[in-house]
Amino acid sequence: MIHFKINKLLSNITIGCICLLLLATSVFAQAKAQVYSTWDTLEVDTCATAWLIKNFVDKSAEFKFYPKGEIISEGIAFDTPDAEFRRTAVFCAFETVVNKYKITDPRVRAIGKIIHEIEINYWSQEANSKIVELKQEVFSVLQTATSLDQGFEKTFLIFDKLYNDLSIR
Repeated sequence: MIHFKINKLLSNITIGCICLLLLATSVFAQAKAQVYSTWDTLEVDTCATAWLIKNFVDKSAEFKFYPKGEIISEGIAFDTPDAEFRRTAVFCAFETVVNKYKITDPRVRAIGKIIHEIEINYWSQEANSKIVELKQEVFSVLQTATSLDQGFEKTFLIFDKLYNDLSIR
């Protein structure tokens, strides 16, 4: 009887260790950052989409840049012609991410409308001073950034502020 209890205890310990090992492996796999890739020609939609990914899709996202026109060979491509998350005739890249991940946050949706105006309805931008200001601010930051990563970091601050300043009723 004692032998049986010891064997059962050892069996339970072994199963427990295996479960912990599987859990640790799963957590490690999830901790590995996903790479999102785009071309090295940053613009408002690219920066806004990267901000959206980092804040609402994958907080551990890492970004990689390829020369314009080069085929993206690593990660999830965005804001390039062959990417799933790209500008089309009716959606900017930002909106394709919002739609894919069903992001319902009203402030994100409002930012999506602004980015849509910049990227898709560019002929009507002059009517909205907020849109013109955002576009100018992003381009100004990108011109002074010393690297593409720094360009993302600085524009992320612009989109953080825009997100926080939006009041949705």
